[in-house]
Amino acid sequence: MTTMDATNNMWAGIVMFVAGLFGICSNGLAVFTVYKCRHLHNSFGFLCLSHCIANFGVCFTFAAWCAPTTVWQNSALTETVEGKRVGQINFLFWNATVYSHLSISINRFICITFPLQAKKVFTPRVIGAFFCTPWAIALCHITPYFWVNDCFVYYEPLTWVWTFTEGPCVLYISTFFDFYTSMTVFVLMTFFDLSTALKLRLMNNKNASLTGTREMHAKRKMETRFFVQAICQSATFGMEILCFYVICTFAVTQWEMFISTSFAWVACHATDGLLERVGEQKIELKYRPFQVHNVPVPLGPRARELQEAEFTCAHDHDYIQPHNIFKIK
Repeated sequence: MTTMDATNNMWAGIVMFVAGLFGICSNGLAVFTVYKCRHLHNSFGFLCLSHCIANFGVCFTFAAWCAPTTVWQNSALTETVEGKRVGQINFLFWNATVYSHLSISINRFICITFPLQAKKVFTPRVIGAFFCTPWAIALCHITPYFWVNDCFVYYEPLTWVWTFTEGPCVLYISTFFDFYTSMTVFVLMTFFDLSTALKLRLMNNKNASLTGTREMHAKRKMETRFFVQAICQSATFGMEILCFYVICTFAVTQWEMFISTSFAWVACHATDGLLERVGEQKIELKYRPFQVHNVPVPLGPRARELQEAEFTCAHDHDYIQPHNIFKIK
């Protein structure tokens, strides 16, 4: 190995370590925020917890496994059974993040579209199902890797990328289990997020006659913030898929392949953790008890529904925290 190769390996390892460490910190802070902030002790908070744990696992793998083996160029270690198990666990975390994204989008959609029913829908049992289902599906994705001699994935320090075994296993897993399912999840996420944003706009327009200019301005600001945050997370996930399956095919040099695969992978999960942390921090710092506007509102069934929907959207989370239903005294 030449001096230039050693230098490149060192810098590739440093880049992965720094990105992984950043993701560990951002996702770790997000997990801590869910634990400390009582307004996140609900379905949305638990789904964020699941998502950040999965992100944390991916970032930890890159920082603790990929980075040092790249610097040391220890291919003999990464190709062992233990190295293949690390690949299996890393793909467990990856698939868990994919389906956790979808769970959060569905949670937002239900809580905004059906605010009165959300409290009844998200019982502890349902929350547990939303929490466990992404991990159960992710476990199904990595089941073929238990046949470690026939089907496996491992990190290759020589090329700085994750490598599948050759044969029909890689065809079915990389094409059907990874690409098609990821694209399906991305399309569903986009559908639910856009539908939620549209519902927010329609609901705010409907309530315009019951609120003043300042209140409507606050609603528009909240609506824009929610839409931007949801789109940023969807765009991050979409960029990750685009890098994996499209951009990397145009890579010529080793660094181009590294940036469009391994670095894109860990960077997206680190950024995802930052977005989660920012959204949770807004809840932690800006949450205020709901106060009825000075404009008198009749307390008939329809008016109560509008008030509860308004409270759920505006105060459950800027991002949307579910089902703290407003109670008329």
